[in-house]
Amino acid sequence: MVRKTKADALATRQQLIDAAIEQFALRGVSNTTLTDIADAAGVTRGAVYWHFNSKVEIFNEMWRQQLPLSDIIKHRMIQNEKENPLGWLREAFVTGLQYIAQTPKQRALMQILYHKCEFNKDMMCEMEIRQRLCFRHENMQRILSLCIRQGSLPAETNIELTLVMLHGFFSGVLKNWLLSPESVDLYHQAPELVDYIMATLHPHPALWPVTLDTATTFQRQGL
Repeated sequence: MVRKTKADALATRQQLIDAAIEQFALRGVSNTTLTDIADAAGVTRGAVYWHFNSKVEIFNEMWRQQLPLSDIIKHRMIQNEKENPLGWLREAFVTGLQYIAQTPKQRALMQILYHKCEFNKDMMCEMEIRQRLCFRHENMQRILSLCIRQGSLPAETNIELTLVMLHGFFSGVLKNWLLSPESVDLYHQAPELVDYIMATLHPHPALWPVTLDTATTFQRQGL
C-alpha cells in the first residue's frame, strides 16, 4: 500500500471542499450527505471522516478559505482609486459582477449563500460569510469619503445609508440572477446595471463613463 504524503492529504482535503461546494450548490446544504460529497470527490466516506468530523465542519472551512471579492479582482482593476475614486468604485462593481458571472466556483458559492442554505447555530453565520465574500466595509467607507473630499459626491452624502443602498442593489441583482441566469446576460450587462445604480449617487457625469444608450435613458428619465 502506497503511503500518502502530506501534500497528497492536503490535495484530498481541498478536493473534498471543492466537491462540497459543488454539491451544496446543486442539492442544498441540508440535502447533501457526506456520501454525496465523497462520491463527487471520488473518495470513500472514510476518507471524508479522516479530514472532517461533520458536514458542518466542511461548510465552515469552505467559507474560511474565501477571500473578499475586492482582493480577488484587484489585479483586474485599471482605475486608480486615489485619482478617481468614483470611477474606481464603478469599475470594482462591474468587475465583481463579471467575475461572478464567469467563475463557476464563485457563482456556486453565491448560490449556496442566497438560495441553498438554512443556517443553524453550529454553522458560520450569514453575516460573517457576507463580510468574507463582499467588498470590505471599511474600504468602501474610505472610498466614499474620498469621493466626498474630491467633490465627486455631494458633501451631504450619508455614507452609511449609501452603503446600505449599494449592498441592497448588488445583493438583489445577484439573488435574482441566480434564480434565472438566462434572463440577464450578467457579464455583458454588468456595466449598464452598475451605471443605473451609480446614477442615484448624483455624481458629476464626467467623472465616470456611461454608455451612450445608458446616458440617453438617464436623460429621458431626468436622472
